[in-house]
Amino acid sequence: MPVLILKSPRKATLESLAAHLTISASGAAVKIASAPGCKLQLIADGTLISDPIAICRSILANVDKCPLYPKKLPKQTAVDSIVECCVPMFASVRGGTQPGVQRTLSVLNQLAMTIPKGFRGIGGTKEISIADIFCFAAAYPLVAPGASPPNIKHADYKAIVDWTLSTLNTNKWVQKALETSNLSSPKDLDLTQDIAKNDVKKAANGSTTQKKKKMKERDVCWRPVVPTGHTAYSWPQRKKQKTSASSGSGSSSASNAKGLATKEVPDPEEWKALRASSSTASSPPPKLPKKGQKNIMITSALPYVNNVPHLGNIIGCVLSADVYSRYCRLRGYNSIYICGTDEYGTTTEMKAIQEKLTCQQICDKYHAIHKSIYEWFNIGFDHFGRTTTDQQTKIAQDIYKRAKKNGYVIEKTTQQLYDAKINKFLADRYVEGRCPKCDFSPARGDQCDGCGSIDYSPVDLKDPVSVLTGETPEVRDSKHMYLNLTKLSDRLDRFVKKSQVKGLWTGNAVKETESWIHKRGLLPRCITRDLKWGTPVPEKGYEDKVFYVWFDAPIGYISITANYTNEWEQWWKNNDDVTLVQFMGKDNTPFHTVIFPCTLIAADNPETPKDNFTLLDSISVCDYLQYEGGLKFSKSRGTGVFGNHAKETGIPPAVWRYYLLSVRPESKDTEFDWTDLRERNNGELINNFGNFVNRCIKFLGKMGGVVPPVKIEERDREFFSGVEELVNKYVELMEKINIRDGLRLVLEVSRMGNRLLQHEAPWVLIKKDAVRTNSVLGISLNICWLIAALASPFMPSVANMICEQLRIPNETLFIPGTTGKDGSFNCKYGPPCSTWAEAKVKGGLFVGHKVGNAKPMFSRIEEKSLASWRAKYGGKGVATSGGVGATNIFFPFIMLTAKIVEAKDHPSAEHLSVLKIDLGPGKKSHQLVSGIRKSYPSVPDALVGKTVIIIENVMASNFKGVKTSALLMCVETKSGKKVVILPDGTPPGAKLVPEGAKAAKKKFPGKDFSKTPITIDLDGIMIFESRKIKSDTKKVTLPAIPKDFCGTKLVI
Repeated sequence: MPVLILKSPRKATLESLAAHLTISASGAAVKIASAPGCKLQLIADGTLISDPIAICRSILANVDKCPLYPKKLPKQTAVDSIVECCVPMFASVRGGTQPGVQRTLSVLNQLAMTIPKGFRGIGGTKEISIADIFCFAAAYPLVAPGASPPNIKHADYKAIVDWTLSTLNTNKWVQKALETSNLSSPKDLDLTQDIAKNDVKKAANGSTTQKKKKMKERDVCWRPVVPTGHTAYSWPQRKKQKTSASSGSGSSSASNAKGLATKEVPDPEEWKALRASSSTASSPPPKLPKKGQKNIMITSALPYVNNVPHLGNIIGCVLSADVYSRYCRLRGYNSIYICGTDEYGTTTEMKAIQEKLTCQQICDKYHAIHKSIYEWFNIGFDHFGRTTTDQQTKIAQDIYKRAKKNGYVIEKTTQQLYDAKINKFLADRYVEGRCPKCDFSPARGDQCDGCGSIDYSPVDLKDPVSVLTGETPEVRDSKHMYLNLTKLSDRLDRFVKKSQVKGLWTGNAVKETESWIHKRGLLPRCITRDLKWGTPVPEKGYEDKVFYVWFDAPIGYISITANYTNEWEQWWKNNDDVTLVQFMGKDNTPFHTVIFPCTLIAADNPETPKDNFTLLDSISVCDYLQYEGGLKFSKSRGTGVFGNHAKETGIPPAVWRYYLLSVRPESKDTEFDWTDLRERNNGELINNFGNFVNRCIKFLGKMGGVVPPVKIEERDREFFSGVEELVNKYVELMEKINIRDGLRLVLEVSRMGNRLLQHEAPWVLIKKDAVRTNSVLGISLNICWLIAALASPFMPSVANMICEQLRIPNETLFIPGTTGKDGSFNCKYGPPCSTWAEAKVKGGLFVGHKVGNAKPMFSRIEEKSLASWRAKYGGKGVATSGGVGATNIFFPFIMLTAKIVEAKDHPSAEHLSVLKIDLGPGKKSHQLVSGIRKSYPSVPDALVGKTVIIIENVMASNFKGVKTSALLMCVETKSGKKVVILPDGTPPGAKLVPEGAKAAKKKFPGKDFSKTPITIDLDGIMIFESRKIKSDTKKVTLPAIPKDFCGTKLVI
């Protein structure tokens, strides 16, 4: 008999198939065995069963992208060569001496040796080995729908089906292969139905009493593509047949289905009332704090009204706050979420000039844009307002007067830039020049985008220019009001220490605040500006001035709340009963942890504490989300996805929310990536989350659609314990506002559900144990309810879809468990409850409830879409080989080539080397300390005389007693080895700058060089923000790239 034997030296690779098997089907046989200690062998002798070639070709075309698979296959293992080797293996090869087989053996052996040690291929859930490719290709035709079950033991066949089904459901590379092989998946893949039908037929033939029943024929949806020149296995065309079985045998699917029947319970009256109220819903009354309850007021940074928010803005503020707000509601907290557009200030005036509209027209236009984008993203504000209101004027002026009365506002005469051409003092953003800190140009009058400085005056700018006229402004005296932060420093320090103990501050918020208070020192800060568009200053002689936006804008939180409810003081003058939680990007931190608290503290009245303002308790600060390649989002350069673009892609809001939250920059900058978005959607959402919910509801629908009772077994208690542990951890993380990790645990609960279904296999279990099938389905359906609750903060529309399919009102969702007096949370999770009254307290479904129909919740994102989106949102006006785009960029480094003239080991650190470098004749030399000693044990021999690349504009410092005044640029391999960059043909002292960029001219402290967005492409060209880095007119290249080079960013 023709036999195919696949052996592997790695027992773990084949252990899930080691116990079986010899398969006979139409005269062909496949045997898979484990043979520890031998070389990988493949002996083929048989006829082509189906088309494993197409499957192999597709898998191998994608296998190099697998996370643990070698990034680069050996040259002799090119895809075409492997596929060519597969042909004689599966076709009519006689014996094991043919050249084709020998070539195949050689290729497979090489591949086997590249599989990482401990790597688990077959039976694994993420990666794929070469053994998987051929085992799946060989087994697939024997288990595909429409094929006759082989004449082998049921247990053997079930094992093959289970493994194949697991591979199909969990392995994206196999799924990709099936797609590209033109093998379309049926909507409901249940290969074991063929087994059941075969057993039904056998039972009918051997029964003395037969009861004829019609069996519904499965549609044969999968058909292998027959390769040209090969004879394919003949697929049987099965006709509809009647099947009979003894009434008492219990062997038929139909009789078992009948045995699963559970009496349907009518919907609770409360549900009917909820549905009726939702159809005639009106705006709910404003929420107010309740004594003895947990009252949480949530705000997110007020977005400027002069722009369209991009993905970084959305995840950094409004989306993160929305997730926490929805979580609080699910926990039963009395919470409100307040936000709105920041509409006053210079930015609005400048936008109005650009668009030739009035300031009010600009505010109306962009407020509507922001509101529509946030609505599309399902942001659930309790109130989304704006700052151009009477309440803003009234409250801001009152706070100012109270602060002045308390002695915290002083008047000072200051020098200010004046444009004589239009007889106007120039506000901060009406002036541009070179930064006094780092020489970046153009820096604004109030903030430098190069070094991030905000603690200088417009008159400090070098070479200032009026944005309005292009003229060089004069320096004139002007009177302004200042908030005396120096006088407030002790009270602020006490507030910060108390708030950090009572609440939760992210590490970046603590760091930035400490820097402002202790390193920079608190000086009086100007709170007025010479503008027309803003909140008027209630002082004689200040008729042409308004409040500075960073004094005025945070007060917008209070005025927007006042427009939400007339009882706003119950929220904003209630430190005892209200917890204030604020969300923002890291650039807004000091204005919320220093300026705004000082403003409110200054307005406090020690004699009437109940009239004092609510101060910040917790603050969640996001770092930056960058676009692909480390680029900044830029409307002018067309770089990145903005709020209106997200809708244009056709990707649903839930997927956008999921992806942004999964890469939320909680502790460091993160990067948006189209490929990552696609893989998370297709893998995590569809294959894990959506697959579990769909399978549960669809299978129950076949059994009548009613939630069955559950008989608890010991293994179920272990399962419940695992779920409880995940839910407890989920709550712990969400209470600490660790949103990204909380989302990860939702997927873990879903994975537990998938493993339960895969292990219990209710589609097989139904034939022999209806009671256990009931239990598995009941438990799985309750997990669906739990997943809807846990996922609701992150993907509310998906939670609503699950509720719709379960036929429950989404208002009934909550996180089951109890909170102890010490604040600890204890989830007690179990099977569906016996009644609605019990489920209302414990959470979950109840026995007898009729569920709805299963519907797909997500759609696949195809690879071909990514190229068009990258082209559309990847930027414009950047440098190309033909020249430089119109948009200039700032390069924050002084990057030079230098020659190493001396090298020695650091006297006090084993991993450090001390290098002396020369920049050429007549130029300054440097000494630097670098951590390259482990990579270059003999540094003098390896590097002395070599030309390297350094960063020069750093402040001199000491590394364990040795002075260093520059940084050495390296790349890092996967193994952690640092490789020094050796530029090709560039002399020492050459200045390296991206095409069309302006480089820094002086040193400045505090810049984090490790986050530089400089990359090296596979041609060895250094890139900064899509521009090639050159020396004069010559690009700088590397002579060689290490074989295991990561291909990402440069390191110091």
